[in-house]
Amino acid sequence: MVLPARNGRCRPAPFPDTTMGGSLSSWFTVDHERLDALLRSSVADVGAFDREGFEAFRGGLLRHIALEEKFHLPAVRRARSGVPHPLARRLRVDHGAISSLLVPTPDAGIVAELRSILEPHNAVEEEPGGLYETCDELLGAETASIFEQIRA
Repeated sequence: MVLPARNGRCRPAPFPDTTMGGSLSSWFTVDHERLDALLRSSVADVGAFDREGFEAFRGGLLRHIALEEKFHLPAVRRARSGVPHPLARRLRVDHGAISSLLVPTPDAGIVAELRSILEPHNAVEEEPGGLYETCDELLGAETASIFEQIRA
């Protein structure tokens, strides 16, 4: 979600609120939507790359990945008696590829590459049987604690 700004460009909607409760899957899905909007806004004007929008996307995406790597994947592994989620390896490979694309000077080509990875990656996380649904099923009682950790 992107909000209009005074200068005609867009500004990012705030990071999703973790105090509302709800499921981890809905919270992370809302964050995907926020990040997708920021990425789209960076190339919305064909004649001018929105570096500010991209930097907001970059920072938000790195935080999002860190939260998945630090909380989601380890919590699922613990809940599965030490066995990682079947998608964990693929998601970590995607996270590495995504992170490497955040290093060079951004342009429309980098945005296209990011989108080619993010679209299927996000779908795998959000689809039935994906990481987010598994988290909701396995971590129901632990959700409040995970939200506390995210806030911290």
